Amino acid sequence: MVDPDPTLTEAAVRDLARPQSYDRGGNYYAEGAVVKLVRRGETIRAAVEGSQYEPYQVWIELDETGVVDTACSCPYDHGGICKHRVAVLLTYVRDSDGIDQRPPISELIADAEPEILRDVLTSLTESRPELAPQIESELETAESEDETEDDEHSRPPDINRESIRQQVQYVLGPTKGQSAHGYDPYEAAETDVEKLRGLLDQARTAVEAGDGETALDILEPLANELMDEEWLALSYDDSNAIYKFFDEVDRVLAEALLTADLSEAERSDWKDRLWTWEQEMGGYTHHPPYSVALEAAQRGWDFEPLQRAMQGDIGYADLWGGDPPWYAEDFIRARLNVLKRQGRNEEYLVLAEAADLIDDYVTKLVEEGRIDEAIEYGRHNLSSPNEALTLAQTLRNHDRPQAALEVAKHGLTLDGSEKAELAEWLRNRAASLDEPEVALEAAIATFEASPTLAAYQAAEELAGEEWMTIREELLTSLRNKDTTQRVARRHVEIFLYAEQYEVAIDIANRFSDYKLVKPVVEEVWDEHPDWTIDACKEHAKQIIEEGQSQRYRHAVQWLETAGKAARVVGKLDEWCVYVEDLRDEHYRKYKLRPMLEELLEGFTE
Repeated sequence: MVDPDPTLTEAAVRDLARPQSYDRGGNYYAEGAVVKLVRRGETIRAAVEGSQYEPYQVWIELDETGVVDTACSCPYDHGGICKHRVAVLLTYVRDSDGIDQRPPISELIADAEPEILRDVLTSLTESRPELAPQIESELETAESEDETEDDEHSRPPDINRESIRQQVQYVLGPTKGQSAHGYDPYEAAETDVEKLRGLLDQARTAVEAGDGETALDILEPLANELMDEEWLALSYDDSNAIYKFFDEVDRVLAEALLTADLSEAERSDWKDRLWTWEQEMGGYTHHPPYSVALEAAQRGWDFEPLQRAMQGDIGYADLWGGDPPWYAEDFIRARLNVLKRQGRNEEYLVLAEAADLIDDYVTKLVEEGRIDEAIEYGRHNLSSPNEALTLAQTLRNHDRPQAALEVAKHGLTLDGSEKAELAEWLRNRAASLDEPEVALEAAIATFEASPTLAAYQAAEELAGEEWMTIREELLTSLRNKDTTQRVARRHVEIFLYAEQYEVAIDIANRFSDYKLVKPVVEEVWDEHPDWTIDACKEHAKQIIEEGQSQRYRHAVQWLETAGKAARVVGKLDEWCVYVEDLRDEHYRKYKLRPMLEELLEGFTE
C-alpha cells in the first residue's frame, strides 16, 4: 500500500505555529539541527538538536490533508507547535528528496519468522533492560486476551501486579544523568510521566474490550505506588503532566469500576482506597483526581436519579438535586462510554440528551443510522460552531457529504470562538466536492475569524475572477481589526504579501519588535529606503550600545540592509560615515570592529 503524500506548504506550517516558534524553527532548519528524519508510512520521526544535551524527539502524523497530529519531547506548551516541530516540517517541505523513506514497522514484521522476532526482542531487552517489565506485562495482557477469546466465560489470569509495581518504582527512581550538562528537570518529569502512560494504555485497552476486572488489576498497583507523596518525584514547578495523568487514571478507573462485576466487599474496598487517594491529592489541587472514580464506586448504576435520567424522567438539573459538582461532565461521560460499549444505545441517547451533551447525542444518532433525525435535532439545538463541526464531520464519515455541508454552513451562523476551525473544514470539504461558491464563502469566513496568510492565500485561490473585489474586502476588514502584539506578525505577513507596504510599516512602527520589523525591512528596503535606513539603524544601535556581543552579527545584518537602502536613495556615503563613526566609537568592542570593517569593505569595493 502506498502511503498518501500530503501537500504541505510553508504557509500551512506557519499557520500551525506562533510567529516566534516559526522563526526559531526556521533558524533550526537553517542550522541543520534536524537529524535522523525518517518517514514510515504516515508517520515522521526525527531528532532535533537543541539547547539540551540530548536531541529532542519529534513525532508527526500525516494524512492526505496534511498534518493530523504532532508531538515533541520538549516541554513547550504555549500555543501552536514548538520550534522543533516547525524545523522538522520545514525540512519535510523544503528537502523532501532527502527524507529517509522506510516501510512501517507493521509491514516489516508482517512476514518475519517467529524465531527472528524472538531474537530481535531478546536483543532489544538486553540493550535496554528497562523495557523488560513493560514487555512482560504487555505479553501477559495479550495472553489473557487470547484466553478470553477462546473461552468468553472464563476470567483471564491475574495480571502480574508485582511487575507493574516494579515498572512504577523504576520511573520513580533517581533520574539518570541529573548531573549531566544540559539536564532539564522539567523535561525529565514530563518524560517520566509519559513512561507511566504505557501502563495506563494497557488498562484502557482492557476497559475498551469490556474487561473491567483486568483493568482494575493494572490500575490498582499503578495508582497505589504513586501514593504517600511518591508522585511528587514526577512533579516540577509548573509542569502539569502528573496532574493530567492522574485525571486520565481517574477517568479510566471510573469506567473500569462501572464495567467490572464486583462483589459488595470488593466495591467497599475500592471506596476506601479511592477516598484515601482523593484526600491525599486534595491537599495539592482544588479539583482532586479520583473524584469521578469514587462516585462510580459509591453510586454505580444503582444511583436512583441516574436511573431516572436514563429513562427520560428527569433532566440534567434534577440529576444532582442542586448545583452539579465540578466533575459532573466526566461523571456522565464515563457512563456514556460504558453504555456505548455495552450496546445500550437508547439509554445512551436518553442520558446524553438529558445531560445536554449535544455532540455525543447527535453523533450517536448518526451512528445508529438515524441521520435525518440527527440533522433535524442539530438545526434546532446546535449552540456553537464546535458542535456543528462535530456533527458535520460525523455525517461526512457516514457518507452524507451534502448534509455535512449544510450543517457546517448553519454552524457559521452561530457565535463561538471555534468558528475558524469550522470554516476551514467547510472550505476544504466544499472545494473537494466541487462546490466553489460554498468553498469561497467558507474561505472568507475563515479569514474573518482568524486572519492568517494561509487563509488569505486560500481565498485568493478560490476567488478566481472575483479576487480583486474580495481582496479589497478582506484587506479592509483586516485594517479595521484591532492589531495586538499577539497577532501583529500575522497581520504584517498578509499586508506584505498583498503589497500593502504602508500598512505593514505602520504596524512595525507601532510595536518596534525586531522580529516584526525585520520581515518588513527585508521586503520594502528598495521601495521605502528612508524608513528602512532609520529602522535598521535603531535596532543595530540598540544591540551595539548594550554590548550584546553574541548578537553583533545581527547588528551587522541590520546595517547591511540599511546600506542597501542607502545605495538606492543615493545616501551610501552618508551611511559609510555612520558605520565608520560606530566603528570608531566602539573600537574597544574587539568582536564588533572587524565585522564593521568587513561590512564597509563590501560596500566600497
